[in-house]
Amino acid sequence: MQLPKICDTIGSAAYCFVQCRNKTVKVSAYRRPARASPTGQTQKAHIGIKRLAAEYVKPGDVLVKQRKPIAQNPGVTRNRHFKLYPGENVGVSSKTTTLFATAHGRVKYTHDVVRNIRLVNVLPEPREELLREDLWRYRTEHVAGIQENCALVWRRVKAVYYVNQSQYL
Repeated sequence: MQLPKICDTIGSAAYCFVQCRNKTVKVSAYRRPARASPTGQTQKAHIGIKRLAAEYVKPGDVLVKQRKPIAQNPGVTRNRHFKLYPGENVGVSSKTTTLFATAHGRVKYTHDVVRNIRLVNVLPEPREELLREDLWRYRTEHVAGIQENCALVWRRVKAVYYVNQSQYL
């Protein structure tokens, strides 16, 4: 075996092999949690309102993503801690209390003044262009209970006339 010329000039063949370094793997990078970012900070939870008032939704669309179980709001002052409650045509996922649409239509928020809670509703409507004169239907309104919320939602739905085809045949 012939050694490189640099080893001959230094005078010892053993000196060449002492300076060799093997590649090492940084182990701490693999011990980080799988969902953590490269900087080591945890990912922020993407919770909050996902669909605004008057937005068109399909069944299964997430309207509000919440973290904790729905409960009353005792003495809560920060807006992000207020929980939103399901109204008409809105379902709740069992684990995370995420609110989702159960019908095609547009989103409407109402405020129950008796219980001091906000309700999310979906007004069942066909998909068509949203006109400026129709925006009043989707503004946040105050109600005095669940029954009044139900009546208000059905009063705000656009009138759609269905003609029975069998009577003309």
